[in-house]
Amino acid sequence: MPPPVVLTRPWPEDAEAIAAALSNWDTTRWLSTPPWPYGVADAQEFIAQASLDEYAIRLGDRLAGTVLAGRAFGLWIAPDLQGQGIGRRAGVLALSRLFLSGAEGVHSHVLLGNERSERLLDWLGFAPQGRATIRSRPLDRPVAATVLHLDRAAFEARHAIALTTARLSITAITPADMPALHAIVTQPQVARMMLRFRPDMRLDEAASLLADGGLLPPLRLAVRHAGRVIGAVGLSAGTPPRLHYFLDPQMAGQGFGQEMVAAVFHELVARFAPPEIMADVFLDNPASRKILKNLGFRRAEDVALFAHGRDAQADAALYRWRPGLLP
Repeated sequence: MPPPVVLTRPWPEDAEAIAAALSNWDTTRWLSTPPWPYGVADAQEFIAQASLDEYAIRLGDRLAGTVLAGRAFGLWIAPDLQGQGIGRRAGVLALSRLFLSGAEGVHSHVLLGNERSERLLDWLGFAPQGRATIRSRPLDRPVAATVLHLDRAAFEARHAIALTTARLSITAITPADMPALHAIVTQPQVARMMLRFRPDMRLDEAASLLADGGLLPPLRLAVRHAGRVIGAVGLSAGTPPRLHYFLDPQMAGQGFGQEMVAAVFHELVARFAPPEIMADVFLDNPASRKILKNLGFRRAEDVALFAHGRDAQADAALYRWRPGLLP
């Protein structure tokens, strides 16, 4: 399996790799801002001046390209890595972070004739807005370009979190999922392990707590096995966000809890690069505590939390995860 695509800051040691990629004319001629010819000094200047919305795209130890998602959207991939889906994944990650910041939309442009970039932008959800003439620094002349725009709703419609594991399908919750989810969270052994659900909760009450989106926090995703809804995983809004999840007790003891939480957790980290995630767990829920420990969460503080499913307080712990805290 190839290593995952990861976004980081551009690092000083990336200068030679950036220069090598952008010294390829077939890559740089479709960009509007790099100089030509392009050398290591140009890469060093880019790295020193890179804004917080400019990311290095990494594939394992390899720098694969860069992506800008802020004042505008733009992306390039090293020539020998093109056509492998790296740009698509990097675009989704960068745009997810942009919309998490509160942006409602972003524009881009593509030079006429750049069919590869046109296909990528169309796949991401950008819509053409017309033509413009822009200055191409590599070509040293004005060139014709298509102007495009992407709003949050269009991006969510195409790129809300949707995951497939060895046994599970994990997607945004739909109204048709609500009866099955309600049947799970109102089981006493489930409700007592959560904060807001009760065994006597009506379907409409539960639905109001479950009806989060599938793109940005607060989000909640339905988990399916063999076409049947068996649980959900979500992330709250706020700083730090809180991870929460539940599984149908009939499916316990088969590793489904670890499989579903791990899949969603790793996608959340890849998309949003949170500095910290927290989770609340009652001390009499060893299965949930094991899931968090396996993901690198560590018990940070013991507290007493009120659970509506118990109609009482119970001993619990706050678990924290931070990047690089533990392997």
